[in-house]
Amino acid sequence: MDTRPKTEKRRRLARALSLGPSSLAALGLIAMAAGSATAVASAPPGPRLATVELIQTKGSERDENATAPFIALTTFGASGQKARHLLKARLEEGGSVRPFPFYGPSWTGDGSAIAFLGSQGKSTSVYAIGADGEQLQRLGGVTGAVFSPDGKGIAFSTSRSHHRHPGRPAGGDYSSTATWIADLGTGKARRLTAWRNGLSNVPTSFSPDGSLLALTMSDDSADEQQVVLARADGSGSTPLIADASEGSISPDGTRIAFAGYLNPTVIEAEENRDYKIGELYVANIDGSGVKRLTKNEDGVETSPSWDPSGERIAYVETKASTSFVPGLDFLFPFGNRIREMNADGTCQKTLRTSPKLALYGVAWEPGEGRAAGRIACR
Repeated sequence: MDTRPKTEKRRRLARALSLGPSSLAALGLIAMAAGSATAVASAPPGPRLATVELIQTKGSERDENATAPFIALTTFGASGQKARHLLKARLEEGGSVRPFPFYGPSWTGDGSAIAFLGSQGKSTSVYAIGADGEQLQRLGGVTGAVFSPDGKGIAFSTSRSHHRHPGRPAGGDYSSTATWIADLGTGKARRLTAWRNGLSNVPTSFSPDGSLLALTMSDDSADEQQVVLARADGSGSTPLIADASEGSISPDGTRIAFAGYLNPTVIEAEENRDYKIGELYVANIDGSGVKRLTKNEDGVETSPSWDPSGERIAYVETKASTSFVPGLDFLFPFGNRIREMNADGTCQKTLRTSPKLALYGVAWEPGEGRAAGRIACR
């Protein structure tokens, strides 16, 4: 099957986003204003989830405005119902704030607000918005965000790089991504992980008491990512699980779900671009007792998120691409799915999917009274 027309369309989408090899990495920290705080809003009752959606539209191929997809920050109920767009805009619309794809959202600990990566014109920053869609606030020019459980702080990653210039000795290229924690009340930020060429640390989840922060760490000197637990006070970190990423700590702090390559499946893509995919796992918070939750021979499973009861896990599943540029298909995965399962891997089912939607990340709304509980298998 010729995948080139589809791939070219996705290249056009990438250009519309000004997505270059270093455009996100070039973002630096913009200090948050003193006294800034997250939005305070009344959240919808009951269990709820959040995601970022790219919504495909119809129109003439010659009319770029007609064919430009919508991008939305969306919440929906525990069965996929009652979807609500908190923000929605054309992908190429430059005037208003719009969500930026490729990054999932993060709730405050009380479920009153959501952080997301957004863009306005050529500027990309982290924003917060109330769960009712009001009180949009810009937090800073960083590449990702995870709220602390008390809502007073936020962890994020930011990158810096430079490229070798004529006359610079070999090895002059430099790239590093570090994790920071900022106080939303004072605007002061402190760096949690080191700058080092080839080293990347991206935050994914706080422990319930805010003392630990799960990171996805990668290093150019190694072939694999790993889940790391860093102490939020800056006193050190512990490598937890090798060949894994996207650690999500359970609401009671005793377990961690993650995407892993412990039993990898190799996808045979065109032009010898084969790659491996992994599944979702859960382990004790010390890394022991690893259990495989999913087994999928043609799907890429990411973004595990616990419901407040600790009995369900939501995640994103994207069909593995065999095209000659599979990375572009993963950038715009129209038709992927948000799924959920019990924390022991049973009762897997789809919550949200459509051939017209590309879904990026998923996050359960935390807080008292919002637990979905265990899924009853049919």
